[in-house]
Amino acid sequence: AVGLSVVLWLFVAGDPIAERGLRVPLVFENFPDAVEIVGNPPETVEVRLRGAPGTLRRLQFGEVMAIIDLRDERTGNRMFDMNVGRVQVPRGVQVTQVTPSSVSLILEELGPPRSTPVMPRVEGTPAPGFVVGRVSTDPAMVEVVGPRSRLGRLTGAVTELIDVTGATTTIERSVTIGVSDPYLRLITPRQAQVTVEITQA
Repeated sequence: AVGLSVVLWLFVAGDPIAERGLRVPLVFENFPDAVEIVGNPPETVEVRLRGAPGTLRRLQFGEVMAIIDLRDERTGNRMFDMNVGRVQVPRGVQVTQVTPSSVSLILEELGPPRSTPVMPRVEGTPAPGFVVGRVSTDPAMVEVVGPRSRLGRLTGAVTELIDVTGATTTIERSVTIGVSDPYLRLITPRQAQVTVEITQA
């Protein structure tokens, strides 16, 4: 019995436990229909992990992640307790702490698509004796989607900058269309054909 106890003690003593701090992605799952997140929730959280040293060293990005399940959540201000049960870890690894201890989200109803004009952005000055004339885009309108409150403040979509510095003839460019509000987006990513007329002063 004494010999068995010694062997067991050596086995346990030979497999020490270590701790490691790790920054892991924060993932949102099961979005309710027609609901989006507004605001700036953290993209990552800090966790403290405990386990065998070799196991902790071999952890790869994506093996550990914090998950918030939004199933059946209503619109409005929501706060989620970041307990250790929200962290997904491989077998043999234990979560001892999550920082921050809570995450606040604003969930807002998705508004109906809104048609808005495409506003080309032109910079620079043509060559001496020339000026910028008519500027046109194709398409002239695009449809944008996003949270209802953000759509209400939308004034238009914009294009990439088109530089006319030193130009003496009409410029045509195919450029990407975007929206300055990060919570809004085009229904379908598109490019615009922009024509900038350069005429004699």
